[in-house]
Amino acid sequence: MDLYVSESDHFMIKLRDIFKNYIHTYKEAETANAWLKSPNMQYWDQQLNFAMWATTTGCGVSIHDHLYNENIPAQIRSFFRFHVYFMTRRILNQLGCPLPDDTDVFDLNNNVFNEVEYHKICDEFGVDYNTDFRFSYDPSGNNGIGIGYQWYGGAAHIKHIQRKYQGSMLQIPDAEDEARRSYKWYKFQNADYRPYNYFILKNSAGFTQAGLGRLNRSIEAYIYCVLGSQADTRVSIVDSGGGAQETRQKMKALLEDEIRGINEDDSIPRYQNVINSTRVKLDLAISPSLWLLPSKMIINLNTNVAGYNNFLQQATENMKFGYNNINNEVKKPALEKMEGHTDPIKRPVLQRSLAVEDTTSSQMAPAGHEQPTRQWRGSVLEAPEHDILHEYATLGTLVGAILLTYLFI
Repeated sequence: MDLYVSESDHFMIKLRDIFKNYIHTYKEAETANAWLKSPNMQYWDQQLNFAMWATTTGCGVSIHDHLYNENIPAQIRSFFRFHVYFMTRRILNQLGCPLPDDTDVFDLNNNVFNEVEYHKICDEFGVDYNTDFRFSYDPSGNNGIGIGYQWYGGAAHIKHIQRKYQGSMLQIPDAEDEARRSYKWYKFQNADYRPYNYFILKNSAGFTQAGLGRLNRSIEAYIYCVLGSQADTRVSIVDSGGGAQETRQKMKALLEDEIRGINEDDSIPRYQNVINSTRVKLDLAISPSLWLLPSKMIINLNTNVAGYNNFLQQATENMKFGYNNINNEVKKPALEKMEGHTDPIKRPVLQRSLAVEDTTSSQMAPAGHEQPTRQWRGSVLEAPEHDILHEYATLGTLVGAILLTYLFI
């Protein structure tokens, strides 16, 4: 997956492939007929089709407006593609469905799924439990089981033909095949044309109510995985060195945790924390009622900036789609505390008994006269104003007495 984290910065990341092993092969009439009989969520293709439908059509996310729209910012287009992968995986995890690379438990025709959770998701998106999520169109006209491959005569000769499947692997020969002695279908196989794409909305009329909740959860996961990995390694995810590779591996690990819903209750605080720790700015709007994203999802390593005065905020009607010139107030980094001190700029308090030797006390003062109290102001020991005036008056009396004595000598 190619993800843009700014207008021009992007990186590639390889995620678990949930789209492999999608092709069904039917070599027995029993399995082919069972698939054709009715929709059944035990089949992997129907599980995947349902999850893709909920993630896209169920949310109001479309191919032309969101996933492949070259007229929207690359970061937003990348987010929608992330949403499709992430939320499809989340729904499959909620259903308890093994994935194709879970080789010990995965079964193409009888895959595990949780029916109770399936009903919950159907209720969330307002879809009937019995909705048909089979892909029933294919070029061969065989209602989804695919193109027929026929074996005939002697050594194994196989060719594909467009003849319609009639419910049996044995076929009545036609004029073209009269000379051949054996007629039997070898297999039916749906072609690799990604039928799940047919369950994705082509054009959107807006996000659904259920979609807003799912999209907001995808935004939280997207920001947490991309920025959280950088916060952990302190290396930009778009660099080309080994540190960036480590960051991307960390992102994959965080993504798997998000898919499984580990620490689900604190998703919003974690979302806020990685924004603060990577010093990015929330300024990219997708739609009203959806969380804002950073237009540049690359860690800010400028130590002269502590971050921006961001707060978790949903886009509003007065914001424009894409970049908005908001949240520009820069927070300055706090002074680092000196070892052994709780406050680096707190001045020590000088005890009066150490600063001035005082042989008098309030107990020694005459009744009705209290000792004046001295106090620290900055670095100068000062007395109250009435105390200073008293000292000036006393000094003046002493000087006058000396002058009078001098005159009478």
